[in-house]
Amino acid sequence: MTVEPVDRQSLLERRSLLFSPDPRLGWVFRDRWAFYVPFTESPPQPQQLPQYLHQQVVTTRQALDRHRRRTLPLSITAFAILALFSACAASDYEWGKTSTPLASFVLALICLGPGVVLTAIAANAWRAAREAYETARRRAEEAYGAAMRDWQARKNQHEAAEHHKANGRPEWGAVPRPLSRKRLDVFGGTLWSWEALLTTYGSSALFTGPLLVIDLSREMVCGELATLSRAAGIDVDAQLLPAQLATSTLLSGLEPRELADAIVESMYGGTPDAARADRSMDDRILTKVCDALGDDVSLARIGAALRALMGEPDDSTALDRDERRRIANELFSVEYRRQAHANLSRVESYVHPLEQLGTRPERGGSGYLTCIALDSSARNVRSELLTDLIVQWVTHRIAASGSPRPSVVVAGADELARRHLERLSDACERRGIPLTFLFRRLRETGGEMIGGGAVAFMRLGNHEDAARAADFIGRDYRFVLSQITKNVGGNESHTESDTEGEGDSDSISLSTSIGTSTNWGTTRSSGATRSGGGPFGFFADRSTNTGDSRTRGGGTSETDTHGESRSVSRNWSSAYSYAVGTNWSDADTTQRVYEYAVEPVTLQHLPDHAVLLVESHHEGGRKLTAVECDPAIVTLHRVATTPLPDPPRRPRAVRPPAGVPHPPPWAAPQAVEPPREPLPYAPGPPPGSQSGPRPPAEDQDWRPGQVMPRTTRSLRNPPGQDPPAPGRGPTGTGDDRPGPPPLFGSGNE
Repeated sequence: MTVEPVDRQSLLERRSLLFSPDPRLGWVFRDRWAFYVPFTESPPQPQQLPQYLHQQVVTTRQALDRHRRRTLPLSITAFAILALFSACAASDYEWGKTSTPLASFVLALICLGPGVVLTAIAANAWRAAREAYETARRRAEEAYGAAMRDWQARKNQHEAAEHHKANGRPEWGAVPRPLSRKRLDVFGGTLWSWEALLTTYGSSALFTGPLLVIDLSREMVCGELATLSRAAGIDVDAQLLPAQLATSTLLSGLEPRELADAIVESMYGGTPDAARADRSMDDRILTKVCDALGDDVSLARIGAALRALMGEPDDSTALDRDERRRIANELFSVEYRRQAHANLSRVESYVHPLEQLGTRPERGGSGYLTCIALDSSARNVRSELLTDLIVQWVTHRIAASGSPRPSVVVAGADELARRHLERLSDACERRGIPLTFLFRRLRETGGEMIGGGAVAFMRLGNHEDAARAADFIGRDYRFVLSQITKNVGGNESHTESDTEGEGDSDSISLSTSIGTSTNWGTTRSSGATRSGGGPFGFFADRSTNTGDSRTRGGGTSETDTHGESRSVSRNWSSAYSYAVGTNWSDADTTQRVYEYAVEPVTLQHLPDHAVLLVESHHEGGRKLTAVECDPAIVTLHRVATTPLPDPPRRPRAVRPPAGVPHPPPWAAPQAVEPPREPLPYAPGPPPGSQSGPRPPAEDQDWRPGQVMPRTTRSLRNPPGQDPPAPGRGPTGTGDDRPGPPPLFGSGNE
């Protein structure tokens, strides 16, 4: 195994690509094959031969087979018979003298001729049809082969061109800094990731203008950027405070009034609710002192003047005797100095640690890249006082600077008060200056500042910070798979019933009724009527009427009734039913949920150099971009310093060029893919169910309550009826019912 040496000079030269236009936050990877345009021309299809050629071959072959099976055997048989008869006739003495043998032989040849001739003609026709078919097939294959070679050549040429283009495309594209918002807030990350982000962004920002970096991380995360900038020939002004306090140009360029304001605001930066009277008194004291010092105003002279006001001994040479006397006797009255002694002491205690600031400046102006960083010493009062003073100086410098105005980056903005950051943000936004804040935590000051500009997140190890970041990014409605239902079932039912009955019913009824009746009657009647009268009614007149009637009759009747009835009944029936069913379902259920667009655990486990950029649109919504800010990416191959273009849409399939065989328009279309994957297993019968119809049971005894086997049922016929014809069912309807196929498995009946 051999290891080739690394060309460090080449790597350094490639590092110079960091100093390119358009400020960027990092790079995003995209496979160069995303632009690959596939060869969409359909391959040629074999040309379909005319149907009549194949039909002609089949027809002639059938005719040849028919002559071989029928005509030729008949002719040969007739020839053999006649030839045998001719031979027999020639062997006979009597017949041999006649022309019968010759005539029989000639007749045999005549009988043989049609079969041979017709068979030969059919064979020639079949051979000609087959040759025509083979010729057409060979030509079609040659045309298809030529078209296929041309298509393959075009495909290879297209793929070679696409490979050449793909090899020349970059895979890493730059992600520009959001231009819609001048301020960018970056939350989270480690010191290594901050260093990479500052190097990647700062080097590209220097191409467009000067850059001012305020490094409050106390670990010099701007060191790599300063080193690369010096190697690129850029004027760099790096100030490490408070180690280089005397040579710093931090407060250079501030007017006395601006210096007094900066000192007062930095004094009360951590206590925004301080008494306004104290702040006003401190401001009055500093203003009077700065006016008394004239044009030469510095922290050392201010400290000496404050000690003179308090009457403290001072052996410094910042003030001469006349200035000290004038300030002590003429600036404030004795009573005012007595009442303001606490304020004088507070202001002097704040100024005293910083009196060496700018006493021995090494240069008059700032560099193209200005880095003001706090050193890595333990936290002390001097560094804390410098933290607030630096942001005040930057704010005043931004407000008073002319063109070109530098871009500003504040690393470790958690150390500053919210109102100071907002003042700096307003000053930069008013003047169109790009401002970048780097917060270690998303809490307190960072939580109050989020949303004022574009937002980016790096690794947030703390779960509370990650949860706040996820809440800021927001939630989305999405449809997720909530339930999978898979049901497999089957059912079989077999019902066979045979009902055979023979009923003979003879009913004979005989009835005889003989009746005789005789009726005799005699009727006799007589009557006498007398009437009469006399004197005085004693003797009546007599009248006599006598009558006699007699009737006699008789009758005889005889009835004889005889009846006979007979009835015969016979019945036979047969029934068979078979039912089979299969059912299965494979269903997915989706449910709309309201979830984080980015889960907190994802933010907690981001890689070191990963930046999640969140951009909000004016019309609503957000865009999330995963960015790699590692500056070493620029040393790789296929890296672009500009954003990658969007990949083109995939073209539609085109038809083959003219002259290339293509499938006929009546060809079957491609099958549509199912919307879901089928079941991963073959459905089977439910547990305990029978797989298929029951086998024959000829050897089993049939008992009442059981299903009669089909074999025994189908052999029985009603008495007095013939069995059904073959191919017909028991009722003669044509349903022989050989048995339904099995539901599962391969059981046969």
